[in-house]
Amino acid sequence: MNVRRHLLALPFLTAAAFAGELAHTPVASAPSSGFDLSKLINAAEVKYVGSFDMDFENSVGAVDAQAFQASAFLSQPIHFAGDWQFIPQFSYEAMLLSTSGPIPSIILRDEDLHEIEFSLYFVHMNDTSPWIYGAWLNPSLASDFQGISGHDFFFDAAGAVGYKVNDHLVIGGGAGALNISGDTTFFAGPGFAWEPNDRTLVALYGPNFKATYDVTPKWRVGFEVRPNGGIWNIDTALGDANIDYSNFRAGLTSSHNITGDLWLSYGAGMTFGGEINVTTMEGTKPFQNQLDDLESGFYGFAGLELRTW
Repeated sequence: MNVRRHLLALPFLTAAAFAGELAHTPVASAPSSGFDLSKLINAAEVKYVGSFDMDFENSVGAVDAQAFQASAFLSQPIHFAGDWQFIPQFSYEAMLLSTSGPIPSIILRDEDLHEIEFSLYFVHMNDTSPWIYGAWLNPSLASDFQGISGHDFFFDAAGAVGYKVNDHLVIGGGAGALNISGDTTFFAGPGFAWEPNDRTLVALYGPNFKATYDVTPKWRVGFEVRPNGGIWNIDTALGDANIDYSNFRAGLTSSHNITGDLWLSYGAGMTFGGEINVTTMEGTKPFQNQLDDLESGFYGFAGLELRTW
């Protein structure tokens, strides 16, 4: 499950987006007033992310990671039970991990990992209250596809609350439980979205930070700090195990409007705070002394983004 990409971000972000009147417009379109959350959320996107030269601190060798991602919201917001709204999203990612060095290569080999997610978002809001409530349910299949069992299925959930201070500022926070069906991890974090003017947006949502500036209506630059990686079930000589790869990336971004609502985005920077481990179904990490922490590396990404349907 690609929890590093979504962790606590989308429940808060979705709530903030709906607060910005997206509930009454096409998904991720810019509202006529209030926030332009299309700077942070896309109706659909395809992306390549490559992270390279991340040396192992405990062993001789390094790991490279190449991710191919695609996601799309499947509908506009669906209203139900009064002020509640619901929207589904489908995502797919192929993660190719390549290791070098004598010991890491024996333990990990080169792994081709896949993840399929069907995320469900729920938002409660009304025009007379500044409060927004959101929830996120995320069933997923994350595997090397060498054999599918119950261990390849994951389930995550999160909730968030936001408060619209004014037309330029939303604050809030969220909490989540990851891998509820297995070795559950709990997280919590704050969030805000601040748009001081029509060209600038600064946002913190979960472990993600992003600042953007519109140089022209068709060119947007920015700075991002965001998590990367995920958890997948793989077949090993020890039986079923989970491989957990994570890091943070920080870098500069640039987006260019190609035509209509289609944008080309790219960027590059450094990775930091990385680690990789193999965890058995009993919860042990037999190779922690050989794997574990990763040194800083560099990354780059490029993608196509559809801002509205």
